[in-house]
Amino acid sequence: MSHFNPLTRLRAKIYYWRGNMHRHWGNLNGDVREYQSAVDNFGRALNLHPAYAAACFNRGVLYWRELQNYYRAVKDLTRVIDLAPHWPDAWYNRAMAHQLRNEWPEAIADYEHYLTLPGPLKYDTSAQLQMEWVKLLAAKKAARLDPP
Repeated sequence: MSHFNPLTRLRAKIYYWRGNMHRHWGNLNGDVREYQSAVDNFGRALNLHPAYAAACFNRGVLYWRELQNYYRAVKDLTRVIDLAPHWPDAWYNRAMAHQLRNEWPEAIADYEHYLTLPGPLKYDTSAQLQMEWVKLLAAKKAARLDPP
């Protein structure tokens, strides 16, 4: 099944929009089942069109923010960065997922990269604050492990 086939791309778009609808319903009701349905539909879109960066991004954000599956979030957001390295929100969201996994060097690197990207950045203040917080946590952990 080629993802270059226009019919296949259309089917992928339909699953993508279904995923967005389920995500919206999940947001309205706080229903985890709706979030899981959104993830499933984004996955179907990606099965049909593996380079569908928007579907991968939305699934990655759902994984870390609504489903607390930080491992899957990092995996999806890394794929988005591979497909669209200049997409700022992918870097920011991957930094958040790394932070929640206590992968502080990776989170710091992603925040730093995010802050160097051109154009207006939606989360520049948040990224700066989060990066400083993660650096502080990393320093405190290092101080506990390396007593004077």
